[in-house]
Formats: sequence, structure tokens, C-alpha cells
Amino acid sequence: MDPLRHHVEQLFRPYRGSSQAQELREEVLSNLEARVADLTAGGMAYDQAVRVAKSNLPSIDILLGGKRRIRANGFWLEWVQRVLLYLLVAWIVSMPLQIVGAGEVQSLALFSLSLLAGLIYAALLKKKKTAPEGVMKMDLRAAIVYRNTVWTLWTIYMIVSTLYTTALQFGSSIWFGRPVTISGPYQFAMIAIPYLLPVVSIVLPLAFHLMPKLIMKYEVGEADERDET
Repeated sequence: MDPLRHHVEQLFRPYRGSSQAQELREEVLSNLEARVADLTAGGMAYDQAVRVAKSNLPSIDILLGGKRRIRANGFWLEWVQRVLLYLLVAWIVSMPLQIVGAGEVQSLALFSLSLLAGLIYAALLKKKKTAPEGVMKMDLRAAIVYRNTVWTLWTIYMIVSTLYTTALQFGSSIWFGRPVTISGPYQFAMIAIPYLLPVVSIVLPLAFHLMPKLIMKYEVGEADERDET
């Protein structure tokens, strides 16, 4: 692939789905190509000219920064619907754990959150049918930062949780050199469940993961504004 086009593809990767970003992509590429042409016309080698042009535009955050106008009803309705789906899946996954007497608190919390999300979804669905589409502003760049931050924190939490559980389960065996014996499926389940329970918290980073994608999906583009007028 052309080095400039590859650079532009990498710059716009976080903004896939944004109509504004798509409109800007070719313009950015054209400007970079023009910059390289100017540099090579001045006697600079092509490879060096490409490096200089790329260094002048390391990010497009400034170009795409600021708050976006998005269709509020559609955004919140789909976000709550997707979060509700995640919660229901996590709740269903947690249900069998209660058979062996584990995960009652997590399962009850997931059920309660699913019920709350279901009520909010029903209210938003009713609002969408009766109220006109509203427009609100959201910061895409901030949403991407929040998404990455939450994923990082969740990864750290899972690492710490796994190490903590391992220390509780096998600390004495490792420290004193005692062999670990698993006599049957029940004992294996009791060892595995403490590792599995924290995984249901993945609902939280998944909820934040949706935000940038839906902001770009429900962004009010120039075509929408023309239709409104």
C-alpha cells in the first residue's frame, strides 16, 4: 500500500463509521500528497519527503475534535438496548453458579441491573414513538479516551483479581510444596468459579466501548441537516 495512504488509514482507524471522518479522509490524503510533491520538487528524496509529511500530521484528533451533534433518541435507545443484552447474557451465565452455592450476589446484582435497564429501555422506546427526534452534543474524542481508560482499568482489575485468587487457592500449596489434588468435578468447579465470577464485570467496559461507535453512527451529518431544511 502507498505509504501515505497507509498513514492516513491508521490515522482514521479510530473514527471508522464517522461520516465526517470519511469526508475528511481524501482531503487529508490529498494534502499530504501535495506536501510530498512540493518537497520532492525542491530536491528532497521521496522517502524523506514522505517522512516529513507524515511527521507534520501525527494525529487527526485536532481536525475531528470538539463535540458532535447526534440524534439523541436513537443513540440512547440503541445504547440501553445493547447494555441490556450484555446484562442479560451475564446474568444467564451466572445462574448455573448458584447451583454450587456461589455467585449469588453477582447474579442478584445482574438481575437488578437488567430489570432497571429494561425499564429504561421501555421508557425510551415509548418516548421515541411519541416525541420528535432530539439532538444533543457529545465529544467523540473524550468518548474514545474514556473507552480506552475503562478497558485499561478493567484489564488491571482482572490481572489483580486473578493473582489474588491464585494466592488464596494455591498459595499454601506453592509455598509449602504441597501437591494440588482435584478429586472431582465439584472440587474443580469450586476452584474455577472464583476465577470466572470477575469476568461478568466485562459488561462495564463493553458499555463504554459502545459510546464512540454509536456517536459516529448517530452523528448528524451535512446530508441530514439538508434534509431537515
